[in-house]
Amino acid sequence: MTQVDTPQQSLRELLATQVQRHGDAELLVTESGRWSYAELDRMANAAAHVLLDRGVREGSVVMTRCQNGAAIAATWLACIKMGAVFLPLNAMLTGRPLLTIMASAGGRVLVCDADLLDAVVSLRPELPGLQHVIASGPATDSDGFEAALVRAPCDAPPPPRHNSGAPSKLMFTSGTTGEPKGVVWSRHAEKVHAVSYGAELVRIAPGETAYSCLPMFHATCQGTFLGTMLCGGRMVVDKRFDPFAFWARTRAVDAVFFPYVGTIVSVLASRPPRPDDADNPVRRAMGSAAPADRWQQFEKRFGLVLEDVWGQTETASCWTRPTPGKVRPGTVGRPTERWEARLVTPGGGEAPDGEPGELWMRAHAAHVIFDGYHGEPIGGALDADGWYRTGDLLSREPSGDLVYRGRLRESIRRRGEMVAPAAVESVASAHPTVSESAAVGVPAADSVEEEILLCVVPRDDGDFDHAALHAYLRAELPQFMIPRYHRVVAQLPKTPTTRVRRHVLRDEGLIDAWDSRAARRIRA
Repeated sequence: MTQVDTPQQSLRELLATQVQRHGDAELLVTESGRWSYAELDRMANAAAHVLLDRGVREGSVVMTRCQNGAAIAATWLACIKMGAVFLPLNAMLTGRPLLTIMASAGGRVLVCDADLLDAVVSLRPELPGLQHVIASGPATDSDGFEAALVRAPCDAPPPPRHNSGAPSKLMFTSGTTGEPKGVVWSRHAEKVHAVSYGAELVRIAPGETAYSCLPMFHATCQGTFLGTMLCGGRMVVDKRFDPFAFWARTRAVDAVFFPYVGTIVSVLASRPPRPDDADNPVRRAMGSAAPADRWQQFEKRFGLVLEDVWGQTETASCWTRPTPGKVRPGTVGRPTERWEARLVTPGGGEAPDGEPGELWMRAHAAHVIFDGYHGEPIGGALDADGWYRTGDLLSREPSGDLVYRGRLRESIRRRGEMVAPAAVESVASAHPTVSESAAVGVPAADSVEEEILLCVVPRDDGDFDHAALHAYLRAELPQFMIPRYHRVVAQLPKTPTTRVRRHVLRDEGLIDAWDSRAARRIRA
């Protein structure tokens, strides 16, 4: 594959060049408005001054809790301009999982959609470092984000000092241990990610449209946005995936490209066929976990090409991708030239073709993948030889293409989110009837995502009240983290070092588990 050259200019300078080239052309379209390159640039400048007025400086952490819209985009671009560290919080997080991340990050300013404020207000007493919460939305008052933008200057803020290794973005994932961890990207990593995303994954022409219904607090939508901007294109974003309106939406905005997660492909494939299915402008879709058994049928039915790739938040611009025009259904292509890969067996050897091994990856240059986890030493996630052990299982075809096989790590993929079992377990184990608990993923009906099975060791003998526990979890956890199934066990299977043997719980399946949707136990 062709190597993407990384420009010498900073990301701020590259984006400024695009504003000069395409100033009046439309850049961002959301459900609440549309902005040209020049208009969004002025909004980002104003947002930078709003942040400066509230004490944000180079290196400060700025948090957002926003759905897709201009507020998150302008705040993010403002951080790039001034050298602040951008932390897009998952808008679906609530309660203790949200508190844990916000407290760990230590951000002093939060830009938050007004309809998402309640979850933050209840946590505010436990966040003494959070000095300013700026509400965004049409119903906000004179202290709101939009009003502050109107009052702020629109000239560009002073540029940060030149330091390509300085932190630029902080994104929390479940991490390899199951605990939420803040992935730190340097300025150079974010620049290479943006440039490479546009050149390798988005690949649209100036003036063409990319459409996304994925959240902008995720790296995939972020890469699509900056990649589209660096291509000179237009980005249309909706707040959520609507399977009933999806194709009508792509036609209405004339989208030639969209990013996906496997659930989107699976759900669209399950919709009843229509005679106009292929009558849409989309040429390509890029993402991960497209179901192999529906891949070719999906492409033929909707008249487009699917390109499955592999990547993690930790790996930044180091992903796999298929050779354009040579996509092999069920595979995720090959590593780009920015990194090298090993597939390692449990014994430490190289996995033969067709056999799964853990993917180890090593970047060919500094500040191309993440610099480490927030609060930990820089480079601490790499071994002595510079290898990052991804925790993902892949195999290699004789052709050289890789196939994603699953995860060694404990995280659960649900509704497009990676759920850390520890986040569910800490809440469940605080219930007075629960002595100990372990959350594991079990296959969902679409065979792509997972449902959460919570295995519970009760404090007392006797009938266990599953409905009461479910009601408690509904009140304490975000919707996507609520376990669908509970199963009572006498004890959790553990290793000699007391780690839960989660594969044993998964292998035992759902027999005798309580299904919250049916409000009854599953019998053999």
